[in-house]
Amino acid sequence: MAFWLLLGGAALLLSARTGTFPLTDPDESRFTRTTVEMQRASDLVVPRFEGRPRLVKPPLVHWIQMPLFSLFGVSGWTARIHAVLATLGSILLVAFVARRRFGEEGGFWAAAVMATTPLVVVMGRIGNLDALLSVHIAAVVVLDMVDVADEARGRGWAIGALLGLAFLAKGPVGVVVPLLVMLAGRTATRRELLPRRRTFLAALGGWSLVVLPWGLAFLHRVGVDTIVRLVREEMLDRYVSGTSHVEPPWFYLAVLGAGFFPWLTPLLLGLVRLIRSRRRPEASTALYAAAGLAAGLVLFSLSAGKLPNYILPLAPLIAVIVAWELGQELRDPQRKVTGPLLLCLTLGAWAIGLGLAGWRFLEGGPRAVALIGAAAYGAGMLVSLPGVAARRPRWVWGTAAVTAALFLFAGLWLLTPDVVRSRTAAYLVRSVPELHSPRPLVVVAMRVSSLTLYLDRVPERILAGELEERLERDDAPVFVLARSDLRSLPPEILGRLREIARDGKLVVLEERTVSPGP
Repeated sequence: MAFWLLLGGAALLLSARTGTFPLTDPDESRFTRTTVEMQRASDLVVPRFEGRPRLVKPPLVHWIQMPLFSLFGVSGWTARIHAVLATLGSILLVAFVARRRFGEEGGFWAAAVMATTPLVVVMGRIGNLDALLSVHIAAVVVLDMVDVADEARGRGWAIGALLGLAFLAKGPVGVVVPLLVMLAGRTATRRELLPRRRTFLAALGGWSLVVLPWGLAFLHRVGVDTIVRLVREEMLDRYVSGTSHVEPPWFYLAVLGAGFFPWLTPLLLGLVRLIRSRRRPEASTALYAAAGLAAGLVLFSLSAGKLPNYILPLAPLIAVIVAWELGQELRDPQRKVTGPLLLCLTLGAWAIGLGLAGWRFLEGGPRAVALIGAAAYGAGMLVSLPGVAARRPRWVWGTAAVTAALFLFAGLWLLTPDVVRSRTAAYLVRSVPELHSPRPLVVVAMRVSSLTLYLDRVPERILAGELEERLERDDAPVFVLARSDLRSLPPEILGRLREIARDGKLVVLEERTVSPGP
């Protein structure tokens, strides 16, 4: 019963108000618009955005969204529900492997860690590819963790099919990451690195059955040269030189600190204890997860291009290690007090950090959330102190999980409106009649996918340096710019423009010679 209550709470945390707010730039609105255009063209092979092929991502998310859009229409809920369900699937998979290896209670705590990890919850509410990719990677790794017999009937086919779905979710990374995790985990636990020939052929067959029908049709439509270019640009160039989002190698250390709070302290302690007990048979599953986590972090850290959500597929491994760590404490709670004490102190440190940030550096909604978080984590520390004194680690862990869940719920409830408003054109579309007029619509120096989605219209795009030339054409255009770009325009250009409206980061302008609408 406790587990199903936990799962219900996770579902509420992930789904609350997901259908209330418009879709955001860049990913949500772009993926949704691509699905709409594929659906209108009755094309299941080549994704299209604004009338042009969009070849950088495979079509699995669009295949999932198409029937939802047909049945229920295009909305925030139908565009995001796949991420919610995929995240719940990842939680169930983690609970399954932890229950199988650590017992009933281990499964509960592993699920609790996943369900209260900020990165997991936030990405589980966004209608992009990451949660969908993660659930398939988790399924592959879980199959390898729980079934060490390579001869298991159907296992090779299942792993191959899941790798195929991961590939269709986000391309080659869906194959590279789980195979790397499996290789590292098998090495650390001294298992055979390579599967038996029959298992390998079955996995290859499962992958081929899932990927090749689409892959061959895609190859026929776009050609070999285009495939080679995509592999070079989207894999090699992005990984080696970083076409965007270039960050230093230590970037993911900061992501771990913020994205996996408050479970970073038990994770680090669990890793230390794993080193000491790595030869014990009962530590094999956690050791597998630790090796896979290390390999994944190295892979992502060596990449030049980095975003926090890239390491989401590693979250299940972290949950397994943290659940194992609690199990070590429960073996002898009278002696092993380090974990509960560190977790209690972590709650207090986070309370102080949030309080200082809210008091000195933040304003508006972020300040309110920081102060609420400071109060919540401060109360959590006080509540957990008796558990530390009484040697009751379950009390401390439960307090940390409840505190984290409450803070996440409050933060998402209060911050989502402001965050969404700053990252979508939906509110402008609703309130500015000029955007719906037959006049030319020109977007300057940026891409605003939500404008295309909510207007159902493809705008003209120009660079900031082309604005003066565009003004010379006598067709009374409506311009959309970012506020930051507006301030950098030359005075002579600004003098020829009149602001119509602004919302979030966007400003709508027209020439001063154009008569205002009614």
